[in-house]
Amino acid sequence: MSKDKLPRLFDGSINELTRPSKPKKEKTTDLKKDKMQKTLYITKDMNRKLIELYGEEGRRQSIIVEDAVNLYYYLKRALGEKKFEELMSAVKREDPEFLRDYLSRFKL
Repeated sequence: MSKDKLPRLFDGSINELTRPSKPKKEKTTDLKKDKMQKTLYITKDMNRKLIELYGEEGRRQSIIVEDAVNLYYYLKRALGEKKFEELMSAVKREDPEFLRDYLSRFKL
């Protein structure tokens, strides 16, 4: 084994104790590519909807959830608090026809 690979031991000098440590390189991360493991607790109804979307879209559930979070986030920012709450109350009715009529009023 070469001397380069052996760890350097503390020599007991005061100089080594007071010497500043080497600055660590900050690791830059791309938030869109850095994946995190999270536990997501959902209702059985939500799980059924995810399975249905997964079957229709043919994509991983994590991508569907990520798209849903992005949609929720940007709708909330774009519509403002009051309009967003109105939209969410329309969504909670779980009536696609009512929601379609409601969204047609936005003139998208």
